[in-house]
Amino acid sequence: MNNASQRPAPHALRLTVILLVLALSTGCSNVIRSGLMNSNTIFLDPSTNHTAYVQLRNISENQQVTLNELTTKLTTKGYQLVKDPDHANYWIQAKLVYCHKAADSVTPEMVAQAGFGAGISSGGSTMVSMNGMGGGMSGGMGMGGMPMGGGMPDMNALMRMAMAGSSGFPGMQPPPKEEGVTYLCVTDVQITDRRMGKPLGQPTSTQQASAGPKVQQMRMVGHVRQKDLDIPEATPIIQEKITTGIAGLF
Repeated sequence: MNNASQRPAPHALRLTVILLVLALSTGCSNVIRSGLMNSNTIFLDPSTNHTAYVQLRNISENQQVTLNELTTKLTTKGYQLVKDPDHANYWIQAKLVYCHKAADSVTPEMVAQAGFGAGISSGGSTMVSMNGMGGGMSGGMGMGGMPMGGGMPDMNALMRMAMAGSSGFPGMQPPPKEEGVTYLCVTDVQITDRRMGKPLGQPTSTQQASAGPKVQQMRMVGHVRQKDLDIPEATPIIQEKITTGIAGLF
């Protein structure tokens, strides 16, 4: 008997290998999704002075998250980084304040909405704002998502109550529990525009400087949803999200 006739054709063997690799690569993916949530939007006035001083800190439990790639991204966009904030038009301060597995009831949106400087308890739930910037999640809100002192109701809160099957929405069932676990890192960003450049189409830099520096603040929440918690896997994804988000403001 001719053994060669029993061997699979070369093209069939290659196809089998390719299908096996594809099956392994898709079946072993641990990351469900990733993203970045911001507490608010920062708009920088146009300026001809593209100098920046960058100050980065990490006080979170994950010291492997580094925001150093931000300097490379800014340089690529044409910004000159200086060593003295007094010689920079933009003073960029980014502090990584928290990295942790989020509790089942906590979403990145909730943490971001707490605003710049808000405290974070174990598991990622937000606490009352420490500096009054952005406010806490519950600040000014009464029962059922209705604001204290009148005003428009919080539609997001009402929808959450509806999906949870609260009274007043009979027959509503909570959505099925989502697969996986969320790992998130919280960064507070402050950008000081010293108005050293002449804004395009705006008053002169001298007039702008007389008004003093313009300070804007934002909370950024980089997050990864994984089938199984894998912090080393999530770390580079989150730091890329945050640094790209900050650089994108310029």
